[in-house]
Amino acid sequence: MKNYFILFFLVVLNAKAQNIGDFISVNPVSQNTDFVIPSTHTFQSIISRGDPLTQGGTLPRNTDFTGYVPIGGSSENGYLSINAELVPGAVSILDINYDSNTKLWSTSYSAEVNFNSVVRTIANCSGTVTPWNTIISCEEYTSKEIANQYGFPLDSNGDGYDDLGWAVEINPATKTVIDKRWALGNFKHENLVIHSNQRTAYQGADATVGYLYKFVADAAQDLSSGKLYVYKGSKNGPGNWILLNNTTKAERNSTVDQSSALGATVFNGIEDVEIGPGGYIYFAVKNEDQVYRFQDSDPISGTTVINMETFVGNRTYNITHSGGTTSVNWGYGNDNLAFDNDGNLWVLQDGDNNYIWVVKSGHTQANPKVEIFGTTPIGSEPTGITFSPDFRFLFMSI
Repeated sequence: MKNYFILFFLVVLNAKAQNIGDFISVNPVSQNTDFVIPSTHTFQSIISRGDPLTQGGTLPRNTDFTGYVPIGGSSENGYLSINAELVPGAVSILDINYDSNTKLWSTSYSAEVNFNSVVRTIANCSGTVTPWNTIISCEEYTSKEIANQYGFPLDSNGDGYDDLGWAVEINPATKTVIDKRWALGNFKHENLVIHSNQRTAYQGADATVGYLYKFVADAAQDLSSGKLYVYKGSKNGPGNWILLNNTTKAERNSTVDQSSALGATVFNGIEDVEIGPGGYIYFAVKNEDQVYRFQDSDPISGTTVINMETFVGNRTYNITHSGGTTSVNWGYGNDNLAFDNDGNLWVLQDGDNNYIWVVKSGHTQANPKVEIFGTTPIGSEPTGITFSPDFRFLFMSI
């Protein structure tokens, strides 16, 4: 859990360079009082912790995932969903608009999502924007994990499901809950990514004993039922997707126990999962200090994983900046991931120097292409990265 933030605001980076990934690395120094990004880019604070929402309340602290949902495909008019990793959790959604004359964003409406229909939510960490333009917000705690600590019952409304430890789908236009997506399984959800086929989702558990999952929905744009698999195999080679029992409420509550009983491969803290160029699936494992990638034999029907491998991390990289070239350790805490339109992988760091890394297209461990886009002020971390559809704007929380 990210509980040490002192700064809470959202920024949007507007590239004056040709593409948002075109820049010269900043000097790789430790955090200080400044937010540092390349001079080719600018930023704007959109909202800060404690700022009032138009429908009452204020923006909570511990902001995390930000999801931009375009209105009518627009990159200048959309909904910005903002998670709060708190107990209980929270999600705030802003209607935002970009003025091409002033080159500034404004908020015309903002509200906090009411989760009473699903009892509550907790520790809303990361999430995703679905291909059908809804928001998925993920709960990083489970009922079994925190029931004694906070006095929450496992199933307070008696519906047969544990209250906490799910992914919840939200309509950003109405700022209302669609439902918790029980079929995605119960575990310490960090985030998920949904394939362009609108049926397959990849997700991971942010736990010391964490597992990698694949979900295949029975119908497109409907996450209420489907097959749930867990990965079992090599971290440097092939593996298999093992089918879990995932029909009854009891089965869906027992995702982690089933994964353990099957001897699924353990990853120490899976953070973000994203789909990159060429169909590779990438996922960051924070406590293993690396980003893995693999190919699925088939997103819908495949039960094998091809060539799981380390994509980046666990070593030092030569960073060329205005002052020369410096050998920099990747460090610990690789967290949020996002690809830009050039196929560059942006990696936000939770820990160490809290860098905003960019792994350029064409990178391999044998021929590395790693840059540092920015550093955040001391006492904070960058998180919640998302892009506008045209990739002119990058939204994130600090």
